[in-house]
Amino acid sequence: MSRAVIIGAGPAGALLSIYLARQGYETVVYERRADLRQSRVEGGRSINLALATRGIVPLIDVGALEQVDAITIPMRGRMIHSPDESEPVMQPYGNHVHEVIHSVSRSELNAILLDLAEQTDGVQLEFNRQLADVDLDGRRIHFADGGTSDFDLLVGADGAGSVVRTALAEAGSCRHRTEWLDHDYKELTLPSRPDGSHQLDPHALHIWPRGDLMVIALANPAGDFTVTLFAPRTTFAELTPDTVSDYFSDHFPDLARLIPDLGQQFADNPTGALGTLWADGWSHKDRAVLVGDAAHAIVPFHGQGMNAAMESVRALDRQLRAHPGDVETALHQFEAERKPNTDAIAQMALDNYLEMRSGVVDPNYLAKRNLALELEQRHPERIRPRYNMVMFSTMPYAEAQARAAQLNELLDTALNNPDADLDMLVEAIAALPPEDPLMDPNALSLA
Repeated sequence: MSRAVIIGAGPAGALLSIYLARQGYETVVYERRADLRQSRVEGGRSINLALATRGIVPLIDVGALEQVDAITIPMRGRMIHSPDESEPVMQPYGNHVHEVIHSVSRSELNAILLDLAEQTDGVQLEFNRQLADVDLDGRRIHFADGGTSDFDLLVGADGAGSVVRTALAEAGSCRHRTEWLDHDYKELTLPSRPDGSHQLDPHALHIWPRGDLMVIALANPAGDFTVTLFAPRTTFAELTPDTVSDYFSDHFPDLARLIPDLGQQFADNPTGALGTLWADGWSHKDRAVLVGDAAHAIVPFHGQGMNAAMESVRALDRQLRAHPGDVETALHQFEAERKPNTDAIAQMALDNYLEMRSGVVDPNYLAKRNLALELEQRHPERIRPRYNMVMFSTMPYAEAQARAAQLNELLDTALNNPDADLDMLVEAIAALPPEDPLMDPNALSLA
């Protein structure tokens, strides 16, 4: 029996431990933090996430879907809040009932996966174990407390600041760089009403687009909302707990009225940086590999960070099964399969920031979006907007990116040339290859 050591007990690490144990690995997961099921989670960072199809598929694999379903809130579209405080406008995500994303608490989802891992034969979880050093040649890791652990396969699921990735880089296997945005973020909480109900429609992703900045809000089951301000770093440098209420009153007056303790929250919660990790060389020989944010951390503007990580975990499991006894080939094939796709979603996430903070209220964007949805109704086997291909299918990200570029050219032709022959547009759409869905999307829908 081979021994797999996973560094990091987040959603990716916990999920992978279940997959590997089912393959027959003796699997140990080491986490530097305390067990989140028994301790308070730090506020102000990644309180909740957007669960979509690519994350739902692995949950089906490991039998976690029903439990996760109970802690999610479905969101059927974007609710756009304009500066003039006019009635918010709902922009549905798509034409189909299953085109819904789900707000979910990161810690609660993580806890469900940890429980399942703990119940899986062959999985051992250890917390408060800080990795200090990795000996790749000797297949041994060293902890800050002086302990050691041997491995046959080492998996770095330890996030964007991965210690395992550093070891791979020092061994000459991994090359990486992080591109930081000049925008940061701050998470806040919009409280529930006194009776515990939501103050805003819980079944929408709320967006306050303001050109070079924005606020988003996702509902939590307890009746509150996680609210995130994204703004230029220079804005955060100027804001203080004493001025943030006036700032919100100027830019987001409805929110300023709904969050009475803005100044205190602003002081208490950390300001987070936003960056994209570009890495290649995700593995070292037959003994170490990176998954999730350790290999492909992205900005959060397409709601795909966790979904991409869980999809990568599933791909790693598939490649290990496809190459029994040849771990090195499996690890190389894993990166060959996933890197073009994680590069694609990284770029699309950057593109989506501009769309969210300004495009959603741009007349040209709205016209293009409406035309895309209309064309999808006429040609559902060949046309879907980019957002829908990314969020509501398991189509490879790179393919979704390429198809979206083709569709964008067709839409630009139709919208920029009133005299364009629409018959030619229809013929061009008919020439696009039909989609090849990997699974019935209705089977993936949470309640």
